[in-house]
Order: sequence, then structure tokens, then C-alpha cells
Amino acid sequence: MNKENLNICQVSLSGNIPIILENYKNFCKFYNTTKFYIICPRSEIKLFKEKLNFKNIFIISEEKILSFNKFQQISNKLLIKKKYFNKIQDRLKWYYQQALKISFIFDFVKDTNEEIIIWDADTILLKKINFFKKDLSISYGTTSEFHKAYYDTNRIILKKLPKYYISCLAQFISLSLKEYKSLEKSMIKFSKKKYPTSEWISKVMIKAICKAHNEYNGSMFSEYELIGQSNLIYKKSSQKLISGLREFLDGRLTNMQKKITLLLGYSYIAYEHTHQNKYSKNMLKRDQSWFLFIKLLIRKTSNKFFRGIKHKILNIIYNG
Repeated sequence: MNKENLNICQVSLSGNIPIILENYKNFCKFYNTTKFYIICPRSEIKLFKEKLNFKNIFIISEEKILSFNKFQQISNKLLIKKKYFNKIQDRLKWYYQQALKISFIFDFVKDTNEEIIIWDADTILLKKINFFKKDLSISYGTTSEFHKAYYDTNRIILKKLPKYYISCLAQFISLSLKEYKSLEKSMIKFSKKKYPTSEWISKVMIKAICKAHNEYNGSMFSEYELIGQSNLIYKKSSQKLISGLREFLDGRLTNMQKKITLLLGYSYIAYEHTHQNKYSKNMLKRDQSWFLFIKLLIRKTSNKFFRGIKHKILNIIYNG
């Protein structure tokens, strides 16, 4: 097996530790060396280090990159005149964790000249994925997501969008040195780099949201969509379809369910255990129900098939 050396960045709370542990072991099966850089609150550093005591897992305090108070200060200075100023306050921590990820990977690539992958902390790899080819990332996409507000914000920063694209929200995104330089160049054109990386990234994100959106939409920026679309523009390439199980899971998959999931061509499982719905609550403490599992597979697999055909046709039309 052709194995690779990978760098993985995650932002996480302690509730994801069991998932991260299983995911780390899976990465180690498929790749030669995998280094995990996990960003967490300062109050949880000790717990992360105790539970994830491996030589290739590095635990980093959020505050070393950017404190939430500083992010909030930067954001509110830009948001103060927006009519959704009060509404967006509940979403600032969600935007904050995105700023942490982008800031870390920008400084990492710049300092090491190495490639890196952002991988969601609630997601487990099921089989080997090829993340890079030569000195560029391989672009993946999913047909099960599409949120226009993200692309409106991207257009402000990137000045244009790819001719044809599907969502980059595939639970991970990859970045090479060349792609980092291309994205940084676009962001500097939009907002001059006068601050430490994390403060500048925060300003770019919120400034673009303010410019793109006069009406409130809780989700108005995605780090995956920004990096993914910048990569597509730089490479002038198309996206490969990739799928995983995420919506409507109500427990952890059994070994047999994982085997079935693999046979049907899925690459990962995401356990959204922090979401406020009947499926997610305490889902890590029980096995996935077979009834919901089969129901999900039937719907998901049929959608994947028909949407996949549509994607291939449109990809040929737009990208040749």
C-alpha cells in the first residue's frame, strides 16, 4: 500500500475525544505517519493530553492562537452597524472556531512548507482517501449540501467563483503550499494584512460577511467552502464526489454497520452528537438503531446515485 505522511488540524471540545481516538487509530492504519494538531480550550488541555497521549498528537490552546474575547472584539467592531448585530452574537463562537482553523493552517503551511488537512473532530475515517497529488490537493465535493450564503461571501473575498462547483462541505479540506499562497493573495487584496494572522483572518471573515449580507442568515461563512473554492479557481480543476454518513444517525455504528457502509462506497462517518435534536442526544452512548440505519442508507444511496449522475453531466458541460 502506498502510504503517505499527513498533518491534520482539528478544533475540538472534550466531548469529541472518543471520536478523535478512534479516528486517529484509523488514520494510522492507512497512512505512514499522521500528526494531529488539536486546538481546544485552555481549560480542557489537561484532559486532552491525558486521553490522547500519543507522540503524534499535539494539543494546542485556543488562546495561543486567538482568544474568543479578542475575536468578539474584532467582530463586533465591524458588525456594530448591521441590523443583525444582536442576532449574530449567538453564532460568534461558531465563526470563532473557523477563524482558529484557518489561522493555524496558514501559519503552519507558511512556517513548515508542508501540506495540511482540516478534518472535523466529530468525523471518523473509514477508508483511505488520497488528499494530495504531487504538490496540490485533490478537490472533493458532495451533492448533499449547498448553501448559497457561503458562496455570496466567497465572491466578496475571491472576486469570482468557479464556473461549476458542488459543495466542499465533505467534513475535511486540504491545503498545499501553492494553494495557501493563492488564497492568501486573494485575502490580502480584500483586506491588507496588518495584524497577526489570527486577527487578520478574523477581520477578513467578518468584513466579508458584512459586505455580502444585509439580511441575517445564521450561517454566512464556511472555511471549507472558502478554501475549497479558492483551490478550484487556482487549479482550474473539477471535484471528485465523496460521501459519508452524517444526518439522522442516532448512535455509534456497530462493526457490521461499518462494513455495510464501506461496501456502499462511503468514506467517513460523522457523529453530530452536540446538535440539539432527538437523534443526537447521548448518541455516543448507544449503538445505531438498525431501522434508522437501513432507512438512511436507502435514502442516502439513492440520492447519491442520481445526484452523482447529474454532477458528472454538468461537470462535462462546464469543465470538459
